[in-house]
Formats: sequence, structure tokens, C-alpha cells
Amino acid sequence: MASNTQTEAESLVGEETVEGVGTVERTWSSAILGGLAGGLVFGVLLQTMGMMPAIASLYGMESVVVGWTAHLFHSVVFALVFAAAVVRTDYRDAELGPITALGAGYGVVLWFVAAAIAMPLWMGALGMDAPAIPNLDASSLVGHVLYGVVLGAVFAVARRR
Repeated sequence: MASNTQTEAESLVGEETVEGVGTVERTWSSAILGGLAGGLVFGVLLQTMGMMPAIASLYGMESVVVGWTAHLFHSVVFALVFAAAVVRTDYRDAELGPITALGAGYGVVLWFVAAAIAMPLWMGALGMDAPAIPNLDASSLVGHVLYGVVLGAVFAVARRR
């Protein structure tokens, strides 16, 4: 009888582990999908403003393709940070609206930290003409909030699938 109980317990642990792994994989894949979606939407705005070569210049190049590649890479990395933060809060099981709102707020934080402070510092470190710190550009704020809204919405929907 004891071996039966032990086998059942091991089976339950195994199922929970597999389910847990699936949840983790779904979280990361949803974050990547949300980051790419938000990055594409924000990237179109950046492209219309002629900013992709400036992003590439952070890596010593001026190619639009390199700008897009770097921008989408950053978008995914920031999305993974967003997902890691969300799943560690009471919002981990929240619906579309709250996660989308969190995404919008995250976009504001990214704008201030990454675009208003880090990017000018990075440009200055490379010897480029850098804007003043903080660089509180309104169009950049709009793009980052747009990124966050799309990231949050896609993340919430994809994670529920």
C-alpha cells in the first residue's frame, strides 16, 4: 500500500512539474511575442522618424537593418524583464486590462531610464553628440508607452492561450 501511495505522490509531483514547466515556457514565449509585437509597432514609429540609423550608431554602425535588429533585441530583453516582474506580483494572473495598464506604466519607466538617461550616456561614452540628460522627448515617450501597451496586451492574451 505504501508503494502505491508513493507512486501516486510521485505521479502528482511529476504532473505539477510538467505543468509548471509549461507555465514557465508559456510565460517566456508570451513575453518574447509581446516584446516583438511592441517592438514592431514602436519600430514603425522610429522608422518614420528616421531613427533607426541612430540606434545602429550605438553599435558603431549606421545601417537601418542593424538599427531594427538592435531595437527588436532591446524590445525582447525589456519584455523578459517585464514578464519576470509581473509573474512575481499579485498581477501574475490578472486579466488583459490590468496587464495592459502595467505595460503602459512600464513603457513610461523605460522611457525615463533607457531613453532619457541611459541612451544619452551611451552616446556620450561613444563620443557622439548626445542630448542633455535627462532627454525628456515627448515623441519618445509616446513610442515607449505604445510599446508597453502592446507588450502588456499581447503578453496577457498569449499567456492565457
